[in-house]
Amino acid sequence: MKILIINNAEKNRREFIKPIELLFRKKGILFDTIEYSELPKDGPLDYNAVVSSASPRGNNIVDSHAKFYVWVRTTHIPFLGICAGHQIIGKLFGAQLVRDKEQEIGDLPIYVDVNDPIFAGLGKTFVVRQGHNDAITLPEEFVLLAHSDNCKVQVMKHRLKPIYTCQFHAEIINPDFILNFIWSHLLSR
Repeated sequence: MKILIINNAEKNRREFIKPIELLFRKKGILFDTIEYSELPKDGPLDYNAVVSSASPRGNNIVDSHAKFYVWVRTTHIPFLGICAGHQIIGKLFGAQLVRDKEQEIGDLPIYVDVNDPIFAGLGKTFVVRQGHNDAITLPEEFVLLAHSDNCKVQVMKHRLKPIYTCQFHAEIINPDFILNFIWSHLLSR
């Protein structure tokens, strides 16, 4: 089993991928990390799953990064997008970007709308680290799994493919969310 971590931040910004790398090392999960701009056009075919990170940049990141993620529309590799990764995948599948209306900063609760293995052990309500100005609407091909008081789409999954995304920073205080994604999709393969 080998996971690909994609850094959506600038090359010298590692604060969003470093916690994921540390988590995977601690759990003995093999991984590689690449920059979003280094993604092969056809996607990362030699990996069992992909985790796409957050980024400190706002505004144009969704539009500038989306061209590197077109392969996600046809892949069957389990995929988890976090914060910027959430917004990029949402936009790729037809979501609208919501700017400066659903922003959240700090440790805040989210509410589970649909029970899913990705929430195993987390409860129906749990606290997450928020740090976003932008949000997205729910794309037609996705199911809403969780929301927060101010952000309508906190967690979603594709109706047919193993694609999950979350608006919050799971890498900061919710490592079990990431591990639940890994274990539920890789152990069943």
